[in-house]
Amino acid sequence: MEMIVLEKEIQLIPAKKKSRNAGKEAVKKLRVAAYCRVSTDHEEQEGSYKIQVEHYENYINSHPEWELAGVYADEGISGLSTKNRASFKKMIKDCHAGKIDMIITKSISRFARNTVDCLRYIRELKSMQIPVIFESENINTCDAKGEVMLTILASLAQQESENISRNVKLGLKFRYQKGFVMVNHKKFLGYDRDVDGKLIINEEEAAVVRFIFEDYLSGKSAGQIAKRLEAKGVLTGAGMSHWHDTTIMKMLQNEKYIGDNLTQKTITVDTLNKVRKINKGDEDQYYIKNSHPAIIEREIFEMVREEMRRRSKMKKAGKRVYPSKYPLADVLVCGNCKNRFYRLTRYYPGKKKDYEWICKRRLYGKGNEKCDMRIVKEQLLQQYVIEAISQIGVSDSIDYSDDLVKNYIKKIMIFDDYVLVETIEL
Repeated sequence: MEMIVLEKEIQLIPAKKKSRNAGKEAVKKLRVAAYCRVSTDHEEQEGSYKIQVEHYENYINSHPEWELAGVYADEGISGLSTKNRASFKKMIKDCHAGKIDMIITKSISRFARNTVDCLRYIRELKSMQIPVIFESENINTCDAKGEVMLTILASLAQQESENISRNVKLGLKFRYQKGFVMVNHKKFLGYDRDVDGKLIINEEEAAVVRFIFEDYLSGKSAGQIAKRLEAKGVLTGAGMSHWHDTTIMKMLQNEKYIGDNLTQKTITVDTLNKVRKINKGDEDQYYIKNSHPAIIEREIFEMVREEMRRRSKMKKAGKRVYPSKYPLADVLVCGNCKNRFYRLTRYYPGKKKDYEWICKRRLYGKGNEKCDMRIVKEQLLQQYVIEAISQIGVSDSIDYSDDLVKNYIKKIMIFDDYVLVETIEL
C-alpha cells in the first residue's frame, strides 16, 4: 500500500498592534489598601495611630497608577492573634470580594506577630494574586524570595513578641513585690478609680456588695440572692440584669472586698492563643494586705467563709443546707440511710389531696442505692409530734403547728415499723 505524505502548511497570524493611547486607556488602576495597627489604647499612642492612617492615605494617593481601596486600622489591639482584629478581618473579606488588588503595611510585626497566622493569610492572599508589601523589610510576598524571607522574619517577630510578654510578666512581678497592684474596676462591683488611678469605694455599688454578704449570712443561698437582686433591678458589675449564682459565690470569696489582693490567680500558658488557666502553684503569688479601702469587715468575711464550710459539710453528710418552708423537713431523718425526707403532694379523685413524706434515696436512688424506706403520711407525723410534746409536759391539749416543731422537736427518725421522736430539752 502506497503511503501518502501531506505537505505542511504554515500560516502566520500577526499580533494585533495597539496604539499608545489605546493601551493607556486599557490599563486599570491598582486598588491598594493599607493596614496599620497600634498595640495599645493608651493616650500616648493616639498620635501614632492617626499619623499612620494619614501617612498611608497620602502615600497611596501619591502614586498615579494606584487607587486608594481604604485604610484598615485596628487601634488598641494586640498583634499576637488576628482573632479580635475587626478591621483586619474586614480587609481579608474585601479581598475575597475582589475589592483589593494589593496591601501595603509597615512591617511584619504590624501585620501579625504570630508566624502561623501571618503565613496562613499571606498564602491565602497569594492564591488570589494579592501581594502584601512590607515597607520596613522591603518584601513583596509575590516575589520568588518573598516567602522564604517572610518565614524567617515572621518567626523572629513572634520570638520578639514572646520576649515582650516575658518582660511584661517580670515587670508585673517586681510591682507585686513592692505592693503595687492594678485592678480592673470596670467590671468589679463596688469600686471606681480616682485621678491617680487608685481604687476608691463606689458607695451605691458597695451597698449591693454588703447586701449580698448580709443575705448569705442570714441563710439565703446564692441562687436566692441572685433572684432577689434581679427582682430589685440591680445590675451586675458588667452592667447585666441577669445574675448568676456563680457570680454571687465569687464575690463572697473575693478578698478584694476586705481591702486585700491576691495576685496571679490565673496565668497565661499559651501566649499566642491567649490561653489562661487557674494558678495551682505553677507560678508565684503575692498576697497584698490593705492594698485599697475595704467594703466588708474582715470579721464578716471570715463568718461567710465559715458558713460556706458549714454548708459544705452538711451537704456532704446528706443534710439539709437551707431551712425549708416546711419545718418537718428540717427534722425528718431516714432510719435506714440517714438521708432527709421530701414532701410529696398526692391528688385523689374529687380534687382531694394529701401530703406524704418520702426518703430522698427512695425518690432519687437507682439500683442498689435505692432506699426501701416506707412512705409516711404527714397527718401521722403531726400526731407523733403532738404526742411527744405532750409527754414532756408542755400542755395536755395542743393542736399541731409549725412553731411546735421549730421550738420542741430536735429529730424524728423514721423506721420501717416505728417512729422515734427526739425532743429538745426544756
